[in-house]
Amino acid sequence: YSDNFLPMVGAVYRLNDSDQIFASFAQNYALPAGTDDIFDNAVGFDAPDPKGEEADNYEFGFRTNRETYNGAIALFYTRFDNRLIASSVMNPATGQPEAFYVNAGASKAYGVELSGVFQPEVFDRELYFNANLSYKKAELVDGFGSNPAGSQLPDSPEWLMTGGVTYEPTEWLVANFSAKYTGKRYTDFAESIELDSYLVAQAYVDIGGPNNFGMPENMRLRFNIDNVFDKEVMSFGFTGSTFGRPLSPRTFQATLTVDF
Repeated sequence: YSDNFLPMVGAVYRLNDSDQIFASFAQNYALPAGTDDIFDNAVGFDAPDPKGEEADNYEFGFRTNRETYNGAIALFYTRFDNRLIASSVMNPATGQPEAFYVNAGASKAYGVELSGVFQPEVFDRELYFNANLSYKKAELVDGFGSNPAGSQLPDSPEWLMTGGVTYEPTEWLVANFSAKYTGKRYTDFAESIELDSYLVAQAYVDIGGPNNFGMPENMRLRFNIDNVFDKEVMSFGFTGSTFGRPLSPRTFQATLTVDF
């Protein structure tokens, strides 16, 4: 990809010592996932090389930073041109689909995001909460094939939410529990295959640093639990097919780190 001019500009207006209004604009090429796959098409015909996927990004918001909490709200709008999407043809020798990438014209995404951290004084600053909530509408501007303009982009849920609580009673102990909600989304541009919404949780305990129980200070021990409640959900669907990938089951991990 090449372009002689990719502008990026931002501005911040300080309302007072704690509050700010901000805005930004950036133009760039969206780095496609799996670039090698895009340009090494394993199809039985001469598939044209796709054009670079371009993006214009706008953001406007407000943020505050107080003694016991901070937070931000931002409105965003992104327009993509030459959107890269996966298409496929059937291989007559194997009877299996072979994927290749094509440009699907323009698409857009817009929405709002809220985030914040709260550290109440009642817990002596040892316990704090964090949360992030976003609503995003991502859809085709240009229809293609049997996929009309206005179709929701695959694997683009409208609602995403994360939240967690962290406990730090001493220098040597950090414990965290968090959860993430992913709203329903489609696996194809035609909105014919839908994945349900799901909620998963994870937790960790991190031990290390200055202590009074004999553990070397250059050593850290971390325990993780992923998918705490062992949810059985489909975490991803491959565009235009019925193939999916299940979320990993409850997983325990332990990590020992030693600094020399």
